[in-house]
Amino acid sequence: MLNMSDTQNAIREEAKKALESRGVTLVIGWGAGSVPFKTTPVFINKSEDVDKLVWNPACVNNLAVYLPKLAKNSRVGIVAKPCDIRSIVTLIQEKQVKRDNLFIIGLGCRGVVDAQNLEDQDFHLQDVLAIDWVEARLKVTTTSGEHLLECSDCLREMCLVCTKRTPAIYDVSLGEAVEPVEVKGCALPELPEERRKYWSEQFAKCIRCYACRQVCPNCYCEQCFADRIEPKWTAKKATTEESWMFHATRAMHLAGRCIGCGECSRVCPVDIPVAELMSEMSRLVEKKYGYQAGDPDEELPVLGQYKQDDVDPAQHGG
Repeated sequence: MLNMSDTQNAIREEAKKALESRGVTLVIGWGAGSVPFKTTPVFINKSEDVDKLVWNPACVNNLAVYLPKLAKNSRVGIVAKPCDIRSIVTLIQEKQVKRDNLFIIGLGCRGVVDAQNLEDQDFHLQDVLAIDWVEARLKVTTTSGEHLLECSDCLREMCLVCTKRTPAIYDVSLGEAVEPVEVKGCALPELPEERRKYWSEQFAKCIRCYACRQVCPNCYCEQCFADRIEPKWTAKKATTEESWMFHATRAMHLAGRCIGCGECSRVCPVDIPVAELMSEMSRLVEKKYGYQAGDPDEELPVLGQYKQDDVDPAQHGG
């Protein structure tokens, strides 16, 4: 099994080959952030710059969000986790990017770290010097020494429920996946009235910044329904009612398209668990239509195909 340092070196080598001999004009990956527990997207167009690419448990961004624009007219390389790759599959199925325009460096995944979880474990983030994996546990190196943490104490919530940790499609595959020891379920209220109350409380916090929309690889519409003047679907006011309209409509638009990367929740400045709403929609789509977003064996997205035995939601079937 390659350790993260070996995998990082392999990523750099493959990116260099892609730029020099495989017709790739740009490689999208992660680079070192301003502090050790963060990374940032980097865009490499020179082979001598591949050493800027990093791979560690802080590589959280779903980089597929950049592909509809950057891979439109040229071949682009992308370093991608399995969840990112499922987003790429959906973009290909929906004809937002051509497979021939991509060189995918796919990675086996162990999950990525939630910085808030580190703080909850009494770590001062400014004291963190490095983070790395040691077998199935996370090693956090701080100014006071090295500390080993269990996955359940430090991973992002979406990683704790993810069981698809190998790349669905790729040109080069690196690293090995480590399956979660225990897959956690969703803890949403079960009764409809309790669930409505729960989401009302969450949406009341929404400031309509649209960060969830901007970070989502599958929110690629050139004009969002929320920005339309004619017809006007929702007002810009940050009220609970208008936020209901925005989030509920967005959830329906992402039915059968959301792959559960959790980026929407990560970037929300008021901590709305947007990904929980998307996950609930994904579970309904799978239950009623047997469809999972990001499956490369599907030729069409669920909203782009019709079967005789499809459930009619208007009749509340299934």
